[in-house]
Formats: sequence, structure tokens, C-alpha cells
Amino acid sequence: MPKEDILTGISFHILDQKNRLFIPLKYRNKQKKFVMTYGLDNCVVIYSFKKWQEVIKKIENLSIKNKLYQRAFIRLFFAEAEIVEIDRQGRILIPKKFKDRFNLGNEIVLVGNKDKLEIWSKEEWFRYYKEVSKIINKIKTQIEI
Repeated sequence: MPKEDILTGISFHILDQKNRLFIPLKYRNKQKKFVMTYGLDNCVVIYSFKKWQEVIKKIENLSIKNKLYQRAFIRLFFAEAEIVEIDRQGRILIPKKFKDRFNLGNEIVLVGNKDKLEIWSKEEWFRYYKEVSKIINKIKTQIEI
């Protein structure tokens, strides 16, 4: 993704019977392949291949004091990653492991988060949104944008 392609917005989708999710055109940017992996905030994360290379570099420079923890994180992060392709109708298949781990039902929330997409279950997204709204209310006087 070029730097000018900032991913923004929230959209609501329904998974079809084959666990395929429609990816809106604004997020595709003529790309066909992406990397999908576990997010750190109870969601699935989708990276472009270009962004995935940057993520790899960050992980290579990761320095966690406990090296056992570091190896475990790196191993699982990459082991769980999947390359996904967009079909002609603009859909990607959500692997069962992601659907199960994140309780993805038929109703999905797709969130543009600057340089990646996030897939949330509808219930988890609204729970998260409610919690972070409280945090935003506490810090909004400290933010100038």
C-alpha cells in the first residue's frame, strides 16, 4: 500500500455460507493477495504484501526481555498467518481457525486502521467500541488535532 493509501472507515458485512467476506473496492487498491493473521486486540488483521514486509522487519527488531516469550510470539504470529486472495467478486475466504478463535458469526465489522484492515465480530466490535469510548472521553481534552 502506498503511503497515501490510508485505510479508514467502518463497514458492516455478512459472511456468506462459504465463509467469504466481501472486501470493498476502496480497501483493495488493485491488489489480489493479502496476509491475514491474528490481531493483538481480539480481531483478525489483514496486511497488504508491502505492509507485511514492514511488519516482518519490526518483528525482526523485536526485543522482549524474556527470549522464550519472544520466540513463542514470533513462532505463533507467523505460524498463524495465511495468504488470502480476493476472488473475482471481491471476496476473501475467512479460514475456519480465524472464524473459531474470534467467534466470527455471520455479521462482521470491517475496520480500516491506517495501514491494515481489521475483521471483528459485530458483538466484539461494539463491546470494544463502548470500552474505548470511555477512554477517549477521558483523554480528549489532552488531544489537539
